Amino acid sequence: MNARKTLSIAILCTGLAVTGAASAESVIHTAAGGAAAFNPSHDASAKTAQQVQKELDEFRRNPVSADGQYRYVGGDQGWVLAQHEYAYRDGKWQDVDKLEHNAPTPSLEMTPEERKQYELLYRP
Repeated sequence: MNARKTLSIAILCTGLAVTGAASAESVIHTAAGGAAAFNPSHDASAKTAQQVQKELDEFRRNPVSADGQYRYVGGDQGWVLAQHEYAYRDGKWQDVDKLEHNAPTPSLEMTPEERKQYELLYRP
């Protein structure tokens, strides 16, 4: 009985030591709400602190996502769908947003591949 207890304690301590060593290089960050984010490791960045600060300043001036579809408004809303903004200037409505305006117009015509997929999905 004594040997069994000693052996089980040794196995338990070894298990704790191994899991401690495995998580020694991990980093746990706490968020404002108290939630914890687990990051396995931090990789070195190729960007300098000045480049990161420049990107942050640009984002603060125009908080739109890279694809131009969402705008960061902060608070509980966070990211919202970016919409075009218009202002009445000099007797005309003018577009005053910073969104891209060269998006291709959608086509209502199906390609042969799209028609084939449509017929496979929606058989009469």
